[in-house]
Amino acid sequence: MSWRRTALFKPLVDEITRISGQDPYPTSGFAGRCLAGISGAYSAAVRIRSFLYGKGILRSRQLPCPVISIGNIVAGGAGKTPTAVYLAGILKELGYRPVVVSRGYKGNLKQEAAVVGDGRKVFLDADTAGDEPHMMAAAGQFPVVVGKKRYLAGRLALDQLDVDVIILDDGFQHRALDRDLDLLLFDYRRPLGNGRMLPAGRLRETHGLCRKRAHGLIFTRCPSPEHAQAHQMPGAVSSIMDGLPAFYTRHTPYLAQVCRRDGQPEKHVLKDLIGDRAVLFSGIAHNSGFRETVEQLGIKVVRHLEFPDHYRYKRSDFKQIQHLAKETCADWIITTEKDWVKTDSTFEWRTDLAVIGIKLTFDDADAFTRFIESRMKIITADKKYR
Repeated sequence: MSWRRTALFKPLVDEITRISGQDPYPTSGFAGRCLAGISGAYSAAVRIRSFLYGKGILRSRQLPCPVISIGNIVAGGAGKTPTAVYLAGILKELGYRPVVVSRGYKGNLKQEAAVVGDGRKVFLDADTAGDEPHMMAAAGQFPVVVGKKRYLAGRLALDQLDVDVIILDDGFQHRALDRDLDLLLFDYRRPLGNGRMLPAGRLRETHGLCRKRAHGLIFTRCPSPEHAQAHQMPGAVSSIMDGLPAFYTRHTPYLAQVCRRDGQPEKHVLKDLIGDRAVLFSGIAHNSGFRETVEQLGIKVVRHLEFPDHYRYKRSDFKQIQHLAKETCADWIITTEKDWVKTDSTFEWRTDLAVIGIKLTFDDADAFTRFIESRMKIITADKKYR
């Protein structure tokens, strides 16, 4: 019976995979019609849920501190984690003590909530906490807590850590926890995907529904500042979101770590890799974007092993990557910071390995800092935080 189920659902799975990777419209075949029907049901459920929260039938719980949510309405990588890291840095500069609370997607945490790191020590690995929470905790810049129920995770953070502001990483749809500031992210190049709801597209909810809840917009992967369209809201979004504060950013790569095959530490910068041959491996939402970034740095990509987002690597994967590097005479093996935290620390690489991280660069960083500062003054003036 299992092979029959596989044969029945394979066209549907293939169609979802195709749409997820490229944002095309569903085909007119059986799989496409099925996805369109499921999307209609999903859209109705989202609208009903939004109505119930709007009428107070479903209630959001409050925490006794400011809560800032970072999220998006399109499934996949829009840069939520780099934005959370950037925002935490601003809040620290303003004198606050932030903690990032994440659901710990793809982690196997057994309890309701747990501290991943307290800003100095890391307590949970990537398999338990999820790759992105572990990556943030490993940086040692601020505490990180995970929990599917963000209210309980927030309570844990307030009870066990010296924090006074909660940042929700990917929290826009998690309405069970009340928030004071909702920052909504859009990938500038494809802000709404193909414009259809999951699973026929990648929209979690329509931009019309989210307009009432968003307080500010952040566009990621924008054109360079000198580009004529750099500070213009994409047309697909402007018709609904016009009037909200909007900020424009780019993803800036940096060399996060170098692992030499001889085990010797050595300082490198990205320009040292220009002209070198590299084998890439990545398991992120936009693998093609990672390759594009590496190629734009002037590095010759000879092979790229692409894995699904949040992939859990096996030792055999590393052996395959190592074999390809040897076979292609690559100078480097290059991966992302998010993938690096999931590698086997005991594996001996026979090719130099470089880890590329991404940080957010705002076209007008001062304006965004002023926006956060002014909103925090309003929030903390509220009587419930006195």
